[in-house]
Order: sequence, then structure tokens, then C-alpha cells
Amino acid sequence: MVALMDWKDGIKYAHAVAKGDINVCRDVRLACQRFINQYENTAWEWEFDPDYPQHVLDVAGTLKHTKGVMAGQPVVLEPFQILLICAIYGFRSKRDHQRRMVTDVILFIPRKAGKSTLTAVIALYELIFGEAGAEVFTLATNREQASIVFDASKSFIETMPTELKALYNVSKYQIGKAGDPQSIFKALSRDTKKTGDGKNPSCVIIDEAAQIVDRNSIEVLHSGMVARANPLRIYITTASFTKETKFYEDYAMLQSILHGEAGDNPRWFGLLYGLDPADDWKNPAVWEKANPMHGITIFEEAIVQRAEEAKAKPAALNEFLCKTLNIFVSANSAWLDRAHWDDPVCLITEERHPESVFVGFDLAATRDLNAVCFLKRFDDNDYEAEFQFFLPEAGYELVPKHYKDIFRMAIDSGILKLTEGNVMDDREISDYIIRRSTELGTVKEIGYDAYNAATLVARLYEAGLPVKKVGQGMSVLNNPSKQVEKLIINKQIKHNGNPFIGWQLGNCEVYEDVNGNIKIRKNEADKSAKVDGIIAMIIAMHCALDNPQVSNSWGFRSF
Repeated sequence: MVALMDWKDGIKYAHAVAKGDINVCRDVRLACQRFINQYENTAWEWEFDPDYPQHVLDVAGTLKHTKGVMAGQPVVLEPFQILLICAIYGFRSKRDHQRRMVTDVILFIPRKAGKSTLTAVIALYELIFGEAGAEVFTLATNREQASIVFDASKSFIETMPTELKALYNVSKYQIGKAGDPQSIFKALSRDTKKTGDGKNPSCVIIDEAAQIVDRNSIEVLHSGMVARANPLRIYITTASFTKETKFYEDYAMLQSILHGEAGDNPRWFGLLYGLDPADDWKNPAVWEKANPMHGITIFEEAIVQRAEEAKAKPAALNEFLCKTLNIFVSANSAWLDRAHWDDPVCLITEERHPESVFVGFDLAATRDLNAVCFLKRFDDNDYEAEFQFFLPEAGYELVPKHYKDIFRMAIDSGILKLTEGNVMDDREISDYIIRRSTELGTVKEIGYDAYNAATLVARLYEAGLPVKKVGQGMSVLNNPSKQVEKLIINKQIKHNGNPFIGWQLGNCEVYEDVNGNIKIRKNEADKSAKVDGIIAMIIAMHCALDNPQVSNSWGFRSF
């Protein structure tokens, strides 16, 4: 039994979305309208040839599911998947129909939306019907994820008709093309160190791309495609807990194209499913926007249950927003949504004179990042935060590749100072604190974590500055952490908008004990991430809470 699928179903889906007959977010509606405009355009260098996407669908129709309740039944792609096939394979150069228009694709979609099936179909098709000597790779962040699509592909081959199955050579770790020893399909992953170095990919499918923080693993494969006449790179992913990725850069770029904020590039196509900014995630009417498989493989009863858990448990909320509704959140157990900090209303727009200034600093090991925060108080709910970081040159060399750009931007902006030598000379930090305190003139207290701080504190004390040890236990940091949390949510801590701080805020996760006390710490999923500036700000806030503001009008302290 063979499933009969028609390329026209993809076109019908695009028209239905563009007319508003299907409930989707703005990004998907714009993508469908853009596709229709291209499809109907007869005046440019590309034209739509339906034979190509139909051939892909005919091949896919010979496959059978091998797992779950659908086992043994033919693969039937949904209309949105057929639209994606049409966009990738339909547009051809008028001069040479062997040349595809689309080379870069994003399918941004929640969990359980048929990603593995669609990915396997494209990978197997490209291996046999793509360029001669095809090199097809799926890339994922770990071995388990990388093997999902590869194993699904091997299972599909087992269900193929004999004549089609004979075109593939299947082994444990790769799939080849019969009669073409140079053609391969392999799974790559970062944790096994199997990357794209030295390869000449014709098709790269980047699975769960939003989780891959090492941009080099993506860029190496992409750079290897330059010799291919018809390269194809596909991001297929759900949202994640970080935006500091190569995928997010390309996702934001495609969004800019769709929104008309950047020049169009017909080589890119994408369907970016999610909610619109004004949507209330608690409203069941908007859930289907995020997932085109809503009611097919994803059922509302399950979403209702997850939504109720999300309302009651903050930790469950991030998981629900990220994996069910496809919304980026800052960390797996995120402390705060970085959007509060990044809001333009938080930017410093004028110079003011603070009522008091409090300083916190967080010293690290000899080669790691050191942070100083000057927290300026204008009123109980009105602060400005000023940051300075120090890192020895040798420490900079140890920064992982995927974070090098973040640190380089911080150096160029001046917020991060590289110091000479292999280890940190804390004299530079003490000199900075003394100089800046003198300039501001209203420093009331300087808090510090005692780790590695003895000599630096001695110099500050000799300079006549008011220093105080601040313990790092939960009982000490609970109140200042909650105060900083409240002020950030209410957008009452102004700053200069440097992304180095926003990145650190996004790296924070919160630990909460049974009594509701909290402590902010680094997201344990990424040991290379930094939160030192945020910790320094919390230490400074501890000092501020210990020195309540005195009202100028009544002479009473305000609490």
C-alpha cells in the first residue's frame, strides 16, 4: 500500500493560512504570503516546477511507520510539511531546472510535531536523488539526539519496496548509495567529537539546532558546502533555554526578512511556529498557533494538564512555554526572563546624582572572570547598575569558541578589561574600585565574597572605604536576590544595555528551598556560562538593604 500525496495540498495550506482560515502566528502567515508571492511571480529568474516536489512526495509515500499505533501504515505528510517540500524542491532556475532556489531552511516547531519523520524523508531522498557523491549529515548536540533521525531512516529503508530498498547500502554507522561509494549519510554529534571537519556536505540537517551552543560545529559544515552546486541546510528545532546560538542569529535574520525589516533573500525559507507577542499563554484558543499538529499528534487534554502544572509551578512554566508553545526562555530553571532586563525602558537616558552608592564584587579563581558592580540608589524603587569586569589574558584564551564572540564584544565595549599575565592581579580591581568610589563620592558600603579577597580588601580598607564581608549562604542572599528580582521585573534597575550583562542574566537559574528561600546560581547545564556580574549586583543590593534610605522630608528611615 502506497500513500498518495499531492503537492497542491501544500499550496492550498499556504493560501488558507494567508487568508486567515488557519489559526497561526504572524510569522507563519507572513511566510505563507511570501511563498504565494514567489509562486505567482512570473517576472523573476525562478519558476515553480511541481514535478520536483511531487517526486519527493511519491518517494515518501512508499515508506511505512515502524513505531507506535501507526506502525505498518504508510507515511502521510501533513499539509504544512508538504508546503515545506514545495518550498524546498519546487522553485527552480529558469535557465537550469537542476538548480534549486532554496538552500537554507528553518522549521521552528514544538515537540511531537513529526520532525523525525520529515527529516528522515529528506535525508534519504537527498542521498539517492541529490547530487552525485552526496554527503548527507544530521547534526545534533549529543549522540542520543543524533541517532534518532538516523535510526528512523534505517527503519524506513526496511519498509521500502524492493526496487527502492536496493538503492541503499545500510551499515551500523552510515547509509550509502548502491553503486556510488562516495555517497554517505551519517549522524554527527558534538559529544562524540564527530563533527564536519574535512567534509563536503551536500545536505545538512541540524536537529534541535536551538540547543547547539557551539557555533563552530554548524559553521564548519556550512563552509564545506561551498563546492556544492545545490547545497541544502535545514534547521529543524524547538525553542530552547538560550538565544546565544548560531541558530538564533539565523532565526532572527529570517524574522527580519519576513517582517520587511531586511532585504529579501529567496534562498531562505522558513515556517516559524509559535505565539504572537500579545497572546496570553493561558488562553487555550492560542495553543494551536504554536503547533500545526494540534489535534493530530498533540491533543488538547494533554496541553491542558501541562498548562495547569505551569500555573502552579514556576519551574514547569518554563518547560511548558519552551517545549509546548515554542517560546524561548532564558534557562532550564530560569530565574528571570531576560526580556525584562532588555526592555528599552531600562536604558539609562540621562545622568543623575544618586542618593547613595553600594558596591559588590565577586572574585574568581586566578584565571577566571572577576566582576564589580556599582549599584546607585535614587529611591527605594529606582536604581542604576554599572558594571566592570576583569580577566587575565591567559583566561581569555581558555574561553570556549562558542563564547569567544560574546567576550570579544565585551572587550570592544570597554566593560571587560583584559589584564596582562597568566593570573589576575587584583591590584587593578582595587585601583578601579578606589578610583570610581572617589569619583562618585557617595559610596556607603562595599560588600565582598571572602573567597580570594583578603589582599584586595586590605587595600580598600587602607584607602578608607567602608568594606563588609557578605556571606554566600542562602539565608544571607535570599532577601537581596528577591529584591533584585522584583526590581528587574518592574524595570526599576536602569543600565547601559550592554549585552554582556543580559547574557549573564540569561545564564542564571534559581534554587529554592522548602521555605521559599532562593539563591541564584549558574545554569549547571553549561559550565562555561558566567553569572559573576549578577552575583556582584546581588551583593551590592545586600549592602543597600542594610542601609535603608533616609527620607529628606521627615528624617525617618524608609523600609
